[in-house]
Amino acid sequence: MAPNLRVDFGSEVAKRKGPVFRSSLYIGRRYNASLRDSKTRALRSLALAVMVRIHPGQLCWFSVRLRTLMAVAYACGTPLGLWAAPASSTLPAPRGSAVLQAQAEEWSADSTRIRSQAEDAQGRFERIRGQLLPYAWEEGRRPCEERIGRLCLWYGGEDDWEPVPDPPDLVEARDELLTTLAGAADRIPADEWIVGQRIRYLGEAGRWEDAVRLARTCGAVVSSWCSVLEGFALHGMGRYEAALGSFRRGLETMDPEEARKWWDPTVLLDGKGSDILEDAAEAADEREWEAARARVWALADPLYLVAGNDRESEHYARWTYSKMSDDARNAWAMRWGDDLEEVAVRYGWDRGWERIRSTFGAVGGLPNVIGHQLPGGKEFMPPGQVLESPSSTASGVWVPEEKRPRSTHVPAYAPTLLPGVVQVALFQRGDSMVVAAATELPTNPDTVPKGPLPAGSSFPWPQPALLDGPEQIGLFLVDEAGRIKRTSSSLSEGIVHIAVPTGKYLLSVEAWAPEKGLAGRIRQGITTEALPDDVATLSDLILLHSPYVGDTLPQTLASALSSMRSSTRLEATRQLALGWEVFGLGWRQEDVAFQLSFRKEGGSFFGRIGRWLGFGGGQEAPLQLEWSERAPSEIGPWFRSVEVTIPEVDPGKYVFRLEVTARGREGLVRTRMVEIVP
Repeated sequence: MAPNLRVDFGSEVAKRKGPVFRSSLYIGRRYNASLRDSKTRALRSLALAVMVRIHPGQLCWFSVRLRTLMAVAYACGTPLGLWAAPASSTLPAPRGSAVLQAQAEEWSADSTRIRSQAEDAQGRFERIRGQLLPYAWEEGRRPCEERIGRLCLWYGGEDDWEPVPDPPDLVEARDELLTTLAGAADRIPADEWIVGQRIRYLGEAGRWEDAVRLARTCGAVVSSWCSVLEGFALHGMGRYEAALGSFRRGLETMDPEEARKWWDPTVLLDGKGSDILEDAAEAADEREWEAARARVWALADPLYLVAGNDRESEHYARWTYSKMSDDARNAWAMRWGDDLEEVAVRYGWDRGWERIRSTFGAVGGLPNVIGHQLPGGKEFMPPGQVLESPSSTASGVWVPEEKRPRSTHVPAYAPTLLPGVVQVALFQRGDSMVVAAATELPTNPDTVPKGPLPAGSSFPWPQPALLDGPEQIGLFLVDEAGRIKRTSSSLSEGIVHIAVPTGKYLLSVEAWAPEKGLAGRIRQGITTEALPDDVATLSDLILLHSPYVGDTLPQTLASALSSMRSSTRLEATRQLALGWEVFGLGWRQEDVAFQLSFRKEGGSFFGRIGRWLGFGGGQEAPLQLEWSERAPSEIGPWFRSVEVTIPEVDPGKYVFRLEVTARGREGLVRTRMVEIVP
């Protein structure tokens, strides 16, 4: 959930003379040093610093001066779109270098005039936007949950807002602006600001293909700027791999200090995460910081099933938008500064605004304005504890944050991304292991997947269309170097498994329905160490569908995986099978004892639970099942399984517990948490 961003006009405080400064409580560890220390950014953020809300008394000097300049420029200059020829001179033409100097001065003056007219046109368009903003009713003052410079942010309520189409007058005004900017670019093709505004408003209009073509032909402009503009447009089209390639080319040739700010994701991380990245940045070896940054983005990728990394390319797109916004008027009618830049980088640029109707009896003045980011945003950046040790991440700990995210993102290919429905099991075999997962698409009756905006509509900043293709599931293991081992299948539900060396990994199990814009995932850590082949190991317990009448219980892992359940939610009195694998036996003759139990989470073992079906005729038997078997005579994995009936118990969380013992060996224990549902 992205925060609401509010700039208020018309309060009583605004009637006081001079700016009203209030202390700013910055929620979060600190500003990104690169954001804070840039002299250029500091200069343009001096106005209205440390403000919680913006009031007309604080903006009047800027807006009045701006309107005056606009009026003078329009009254004294040439109307936009009509370019006057230079006035002829009655003096004798100078010769030699004097001629060249005069021509240069004339061209410079002409370029300045054209740039000024382009700025006037952009400013007029944004004033038209402000006049056409839809109204919303005041819901009462809310306290700022986070203050960034002049801005007040609070969380909640964003999901009630959805983008609305631009009114025809605004669409027409934007088309006229783009025509004017194109004319200006014909006269001064090397102007970075003009080409940036053209890309910006083409993107707002959903004309991404035109934006890509323009970015690829802006050769007169600095190449690094052309490259990031191309990345911005490709990202808007949903071509994330190509977008990252363009962004990286641009950043590699950009001014190193500026590029460092764009590369650095510290501002998106929590306190612990930013500490980790800053410590790496202070290391003597630059490669340590680059490795830490690469690990951040590898973990932040929303779905490994989708090619590219849209969360990383989104980060660079937001920086591109911020640079476009320099020296340009915006819907807030306030100067672009570090505060607006930080909000854009963390939550994305605004996709819509509303004017708030004043309550009855309120003092008149300029209307309050609320900006909205894309609804449904979640926090995909890794928490500091995950970044520090991905392989130590416990199951259920890392779920994309919605309530108070440090930053947000909405994957265009899966606007509805929910916790996955997954059962994961690990089978270690000496110095290797098999990781298996059964998964399916999540269902949520309260959530309707949000598709793209209608093609050809006048909605601003339309997201890429949902992708075509079959439903997919996948299993991914990210190692400590950020390398990803993967396996996937074109299924809506099923089993995926992969064999890898023992070690430390972050596991991601994913299911995705491209045409529905629906996905589910879980992420957790795995840590294993290589063991000698004669050291016994016990796999995770796996829940299996009960065999059909006449079928036998599986005797190998390969045969068991096909009946592995994706959900650990069970109904009482239903039958199911439990399976596991023991490895490291077969070196000698030995007997192995098994003890299987069922208990309520956090409670003591039940002495007896009605109708615990062991074997044979459904007779009631003790909850705790015990038996022994002769170990296999051959070295290798030994798979065992048993069929049980869930006792008739109250809904809640319960634990299956299996203990395996053999003389001369340490006891082995595994548990499987399940939830009994009505």
